[in-house]
Amino acid sequence: MFFFDRAFRSFFLGGSLFSVVAMTVWFVQYPIISAHFSSLAPMMWHAHEMVFGYALATVTGFLLTAVMNWTGANSASGWRLLLIFGFWVVARLGYLFDLPIFWVALFDLAFNVGLFLHFALPVFQKKLWAQTGLASKFLLLILVNAVFYAGALGWIGFSQFNAILLGLFLVLAINLTMMRRLLPFFTEKALGLPEQKQYKWLDGVALVGFFALMIVVVFWSMHWMVVVIALPLFIAHFIRLWRWYHPRIWKVTLLWPLFISYGFMTLGMLLFVGVPLGWVSFSIAIHALAAGGIGLLCSAIIARISLGHTNRNVFDPPKGLKWVFISLTLSAIFRVLLPIIAPNQTVLWVHISQLGWIVGFLWLTVLYWPTLTRPSPPKETGILL
Repeated sequence: MFFFDRAFRSFFLGGSLFSVVAMTVWFVQYPIISAHFSSLAPMMWHAHEMVFGYALATVTGFLLTAVMNWTGANSASGWRLLLIFGFWVVARLGYLFDLPIFWVALFDLAFNVGLFLHFALPVFQKKLWAQTGLASKFLLLILVNAVFYAGALGWIGFSQFNAILLGLFLVLAINLTMMRRLLPFFTEKALGLPEQKQYKWLDGVALVGFFALMIVVVFWSMHWMVVVIALPLFIAHFIRLWRWYHPRIWKVTLLWPLFISYGFMTLGMLLFVGVPLGWVSFSIAIHALAAGGIGLLCSAIIARISLGHTNRNVFDPPKGLKWVFISLTLSAIFRVLLPIIAPNQTVLWVHISQLGWIVGFLWLTVLYWPTLTRPSPPKETGILL
């Protein structure tokens, strides 16, 4: 049962496949809607599933694998992992087959709870206090998703869209935590650079500023405080991006997409400066963070971790992998930048972006299907990251 020994196999493959299916459905439905998604408005389904379906699956695959390496515990493995993955799959299919929203909610929240318990319990048992921040974000995701479903069921009046926004920012916070730990480390290892000094004050500004931006964007998106918070937050992240950057990254296939991802996240923070001023639409700023930031980061994480944790050399990725990242980069450009330049053609740009996303993740799935669905070869390099 090697497929369920570690979470990266099932959740990376499932997340990549689901992103193709979900975006294909959305391509057919945009802008003229005809389908039903368990009583959700189609736009709510699209937003919810890209956050709690696709993006969270990739995060789950990475961090449930990582926590087993950190703790040495056999926690999220075997039948336990199969159960968590099954909850995730049933919830995704439930929407596509228009099942009652109550049952979709039950399975989706069961997945969220399973993710939290299988990450948090080993962390607390081994007293890995540095990882409690990630555990707390998983707990908050349970609460936010529960609020979303309570709104969908008519039990409370809280905005479903605001609940999804909170979920998006929490997933982004997890991704930025991963980026802070991995991007300088990967760059130093890939390029043979000395370890770079990191500044706690800069990390503090980036962390506190991002959560402040989350609160004002979710509850007061057009308030002048968005400008006051987003501008220094952009500067802090731009400084980190500039300090970590090295011209030789473009020669390493599994490195440059991470920088483009972080660049889109940083751009998204800048675009929020223009939202209350009426210069940029709210949707464009959000998609800079999501389509550009999360899309490229998750694809790069899938590509790299899948190699390292199956005893393959991360510096020798599958041939043709660069076209995955080129396609997803173009997808983000068409979704974020082209609507700013030529807003009258937004529907066309969105459709091209959707096709770029579908092609990128479909090709990623094809390239990594043999890696993820077959037993690992004998240890080759010992490079796990």
